[in-house]
Amino acid sequence: MTHQPPPDTIADEEDLARYIFHKSQVRADLTVKPDALIPHPYPDTSVTRHLGLTGADVWVAGRVVEQQRKLPLVGRADNLARDYRSQKLVPKADPVPGNLHHAVVVGWPADKPAQKILAQQIVARTRYTPASPA
Repeated sequence: MTHQPPPDTIADEEDLARYIFHKSQVRADLTVKPDALIPHPYPDTSVTRHLGLTGADVWVAGRVVEQQRKLPLVGRADNLARDYRSQKLVPKADPVPGNLHHAVVVGWPADKPAQKILAQQIVARTRYTPASPA
């Protein structure tokens, strides 16, 4: 995985990965449920930027999060930054130790029902990829 962080600016066409750790957040037809994207009870959604990473690198970052959270990685939900922006949400670079490609999506309303309405619009454009067995 690259050790250089991507630029601070996140372009509309940039892919963002939301790692999924609960099978209940993915339907049998492999579409993502809105709950996989909403941050509740947190103020923002944690994502990893694809920019400058190989496909394998994106999964390596997911495995790091898996170890931190002590939950099995089920898959990832990929969206373009513009998918979030279309709902008046803002993807912001937020590098952290171990993941210089970390970002957060901010601007969510405070209550979960309002968050779910926005997430329903976003998941309509989400691309889901199941994780390979570790």
